[in-house]
Amino acid sequence: MLHKLRLDSDLDLDSVDQLAGNQIMFSVFLLLTAVCIILTLATFSWLPLRLWLKRRRRVQELARLLPGPKTLPLLGNANLFVGLEPAQVCQVIADLAAQHGDTYTIWLGSNFSVMMFDPRDVEIVLGSTQLLDKAMEYGFLMRWLNEGLLVSRGRKWHKRRKIITPAFHFRILEQYVEIFDRQTRQLIKHLQLALGDHGKNPIELGHAAHLCTLDVICGKSSQLRAAG
Repeated sequence: MLHKLRLDSDLDLDSVDQLAGNQIMFSVFLLLTAVCIILTLATFSWLPLRLWLKRRRRVQELARLLPGPKTLPLLGNANLFVGLEPAQVCQVIADLAAQHGDTYTIWLGSNFSVMMFDPRDVEIVLGSTQLLDKAMEYGFLMRWLNEGLLVSRGRKWHKRRKIITPAFHFRILEQYVEIFDRQTRQLIKHLQLALGDHGKNPIELGHAAHLCTLDVICGKSSQLRAAG
């Protein structure tokens, strides 16, 4: 009986040791799995961050080549626009163009923008086949226009632009040049009269632009009727 009890005790101790060993191995396995998952997530998180930092440094290098107002840490030039009405924002942008030239840079926080007023610079950008991505501000139009020609980018934009390109061929637009010129001069005269003698009267540009557009359309319609 004593011998049997001793054997049972040895078996119980072996079972306890084996169970403890299994628990330790399972704990080590869980720890190694957690470490592998953390390292994998850190690797996949670091790669996009590294690419973003690389692009960020490149943008900063290019930004130094262009003039622009002095920036503040984190804010950039956002302090220049805080609390302003939309019309005042346009005036500040025009004042900055007078100070820094027709092409200059603006930082709004981490968002970098290049402001262009020189038609030659604008022509280079608009004529590029690489600069097809829309700026962040176009995102505000997404819910209104969806991903149409104005908001779309890349292959989708190129496909749709190719469809309508024949309608804007320069040979087709040549017949409108005289009307564009005449109605634009008329628009300038109306704006000058609306500004007043001191040039300080406010003007509703949207309404004036709408009327000019209608004048162009009606002018072309009248021309077609006369030709008929």
